[in-house]
Amino acid sequence: MNDPSASCFRLDDRVALVTGATRGIGAAIARELAFAGARVVLTGRDDARAANAAAALSAEGVHAIGMGYDARLPGEAERLADRVQTELGRLDVLVNNAAVLRPHVIAKLKEEEFDELFQVNVKSALFLTKALRPLLEASAHGVVLNITAAGAQAPMAGIGAYCASKAALVNLTRTLAKEWTPLGIRVNALTPGSTATDMILPVDPEKRARFVAEMASQNPMNRIAEPVEIARAARFLVSDAASYVTGHVLVVDGGLLA
Repeated sequence: MNDPSASCFRLDDRVALVTGATRGIGAAIARELAFAGARVVLTGRDDARAANAAAALSAEGVHAIGMGYDARLPGEAERLADRVQTELGRLDVLVNNAAVLRPHVIAKLKEEEFDELFQVNVKSALFLTKALRPLLEASAHGVVLNITAAGAQAPMAGIGAYCASKAALVNLTRTLAKEWTPLGIRVNALTPGSTATDMILPVDPEKRARFVAEMASQNPMNRIAEPVEIARAARFLVSDAASYVTGHVLVVDGGLLA
């Protein structure tokens, strides 16, 4: 028996752009959307990184394109938007995933680190979204998904500025949803809990094991997420299965914030 709702989760004939897609959660989201049928643009800090990630994904039989995008630099949003317009001529899905962490207690936080956190985690997402608005508005399925963090709702010692930047992104998400949903663009956020990525996991095996155990003990599932679990939630939010969902912050954290 065919499932009448199965097609709602497909992204055939759509173009999706995922920032920070060369590793971790971004790479998992790009892969999930590509296997759902989308033509996916993966961005990395330079053309080479992005091209390598796209080539690896394309080797699995899906359609992926790499484009350099350094969220730390001014003017990058407009440059990337122009390239998407020139090379693809359309965009249906934007996933703002690029982020930096910079763990420090507030007393030791440097001004340039604070500026970088808000430039990459907030400002770049906002201005890339603005630059791509004409393409998203022209789509019949325009959707923006911002990747935040559990710390946006439950700030953590040692990464306070990071948490503040993600909280700002949550509020921008809700504001954009109010302003852009009437234009036909849905805007949502996805809040992962601790996830097994290089961004948070120590390189040393012993330190990694202790860190994972500590993070896992903080939620009822007693484990941390795998990137694909976050990616599946992202696929739902950008698909027609979530066609009546906008201004929402979907928490995928194993019950951490329950």
